[in-house]
Amino acid sequence: MTPQSSIAAIALKVVGVVLILSSIIDYITLAIPVQLLERQWQLGYTTQIVDRGVIPLVALVFIFTGYWISSNEGGDRSSPGSIADLRFWALLFSTVLGVIYLLLFPLHLNNVRLERSATLTEIAQQANQAEEQLRGQLENPQFQQEIGQRREALKGQLSQLLEDQGRLDQALENPDVPDDEKQLLQEFKDNPGQIDAFLDERLSTEGFRDRRLTEIRTRRQDLESEAKTRFAKLAVQTGISSLLLSVAYSAIGWSGLKNMGYLQGGRRKRAGR
Repeated sequence: MTPQSSIAAIALKVVGVVLILSSIIDYITLAIPVQLLERQWQLGYTTQIVDRGVIPLVALVFIFTGYWISSNEGGDRSSPGSIADLRFWALLFSTVLGVIYLLLFPLHLNNVRLERSATLTEIAQQANQAEEQLRGQLENPQFQQEIGQRREALKGQLSQLLEDQGRLDQALENPDVPDDEKQLLQEFKDNPGQIDAFLDERLSTEGFRDRRLTEIRTRRQDLESEAKTRFAKLAVQTGISSLLLSVAYSAIGWSGLKNMGYLQGGRRKRAGR
């Protein structure tokens, strides 16, 4: 076995072991503080370890590539089938991860479903509460009086402005005045009777109620749509990734243990026949 091949094989094995150990430490530290019964903790922890799930997979590739180089160069003197073999522990670790990620798949989907339902319920409750507050506000005589006072004040200001042609022209030519306000002023100038209709729409109990209800319900729809999209992405991205990782780790672990003779029907049993 050439020195370069020996160094490469050792380096790959060492890097693989370090990656696996660092992943184990990472999985442990991410769980702190442990709150197993908290759904949000479960969601966060599952998402984080699934995001890091490829690292041990790369570690396994490094370890077995190192052994492959040693075997091809005639430098692998380890005894297949021995529990002292690093490959046994790597394959056992892969099998355990396969089971863990398989269990996380339905657990995560169920947690996403429950969290989505709870979030939508909270959004609906907040919207209903806002509508109840609006109804209470509209039934308050003081509030109705304030709306009436604001309506009369604005009507007086508009009437004075329309009576003063100079101020009106100045407002229509002022670039700082929004175009929609200029259009309203022009309409009021051409037909002063529209002022009452405008004020009834904008500064009346019914108009205020309709605008606020529209705002509340639009906000509710936006929040519900955002929540549904977010939880759908979370379910698909983390859930499918967990299932794929489970398949990969299980395939590597079980096939490796069987081929190396650790499981019944493996290479060691066939060789003894």
